[in-house]
Parts: sequence; structure tokens; C-alpha cells
Amino acid sequence: VCLNSSTKLVPFLLELDKEYVGEAILGVKTTTGDRGGAVIDVSAKKVDFESLLEVINKFKGRVVQTPPIYSALKKDGKRLYEYAREGIENVEVKPREIFIYEFEVLSFKDEEFQKFSFRVRCSKGTYVRKLIEDVGDALGCGAFLYSLKRTRIGPFDSEDAPSPWDREGLVRSCISNEDVVKMIMPVRYVSQKEASKVLNGMSIKVEESYEGLTAIFCEDTLIAIAQAKNGILKPIRVFKK
Repeated sequence: VCLNSSTKLVPFLLELDKEYVGEAILGVKTTTGDRGGAVIDVSAKKVDFESLLEVINKFKGRVVQTPPIYSALKKDGKRLYEYAREGIENVEVKPREIFIYEFEVLSFKDEEFQKFSFRVRCSKGTYVRKLIEDVGDALGCGAFLYSLKRTRIGPFDSEDAPSPWDREGLVRSCISNEDVVKMIMPVRYVSQKEASKVLNGMSIKVEESYEGLTAIFCEDTLIAIAQAKNGILKPIRVFKK
């Protein structure tokens, strides 16, 4: 939970890799790719554990994924799920590149419907239910996402999060803006003179030539998030006291 000036960090936190654990059902396809949709196909085909692992491994690394029609992405100013609810499902959706850093099977059960639990660490913009659908299609039996829980975003693990009802725990677990940015991006310290420029939205020159997001500090205080390019630091979020 981000409060006060920490809300300025939300866009940068959303860019971080994410980790999920979940469960998938094989042999069944639904309209939405999860258990909230209507069943549209049932397959009698059974797969073995080795075949599942082989397919899972093919989805590691750089992957081209087409976002599902039941999603909040916009097409011509309209959400994709709005087209789907109107029965218009032949909407052209542009595929995009994602990255699957880790994808592992945690358990595999051969029951009336085969199911497996999994853990996946992926880049921003990954639709896990579409990933599961694609795994099912690659296996030739179809699949849908039964359950999903996000367990980590960047360096932040859900296991470290206190209960929302634990007031003392919430206070103890608070992290300053300074500590957060040090965990997710490079840091650059500037002089008081440079800080004055940055706090007024002005770019500053640096000797090093590198690209990417950089947290700008003056002494021990975070004053801005900047975009570094060709020796220039351009502030994109300023933190004024």
C-alpha cells in the first residue's frame, strides 16, 4: 500500500517483474480462460507429466503473447471485454512480447480432470490465464486457470506483508521512499545546486553516459526519479517536502 508521496512510485513499481502461484485444469476450455467463464470445450485427451514439463519449458524466455479478448486493454477506444460481452470476439488484438523468467510445475494430479499447480515469474503485461490457455493448446487438450495468487512484485514478497488488521505490524513494516527506490533502481547523488534545478523540473548533466530510470538523492533525501539518457538526467517525478 502506497501512501502520500509514495503514490508517485506506483508507476515504477508496476513495471517490476511479478511472481504468481496458481492451479490449472487440463482438458477444459472456457470463454474467459479462467473458472469464471462458460465451458466451451472438453477434451478426453490425457497428457503425461513429461509432456507437460516439455511444453512448460517451451514457454520460458522471450514469448509472443496475444492478450485475451476478456481483458481491459483498449481497441479503438473500447475495452476488449466490452466487445466480448457484446458477442464480438473476432476483434484483431495485436500480439506483444513478454518474458517468462521462471515457469515450474509444483504438482501434477491425474484425476477426473487433470490438474497442475505452478509458479511463474514474468514481466509486466503477462496474462497468466492466457499463458495457461496457450500451454493447454500446445498440449492439444486445452486448459483454463483455476486459481491464481500474486506472491511477489520485484523484491517485495507477499510473505513479508502483515495482516491489514495488525496495526503494529503495519507500522513496523512501513518502508520509506528512499529505501524503496534503492531496491528497484540505480541511485545518483547530486549537490544542493543541482538539487535546486531538479526540484524545479530542470534536467542536469552528468559525466556518466547510461540509460534508464535513476533515483536522484540530495544527501539522504530522495528528490526525484529521472530518466537518464546521453549524459542527461531528466526528472519525471519530483518529491518536494
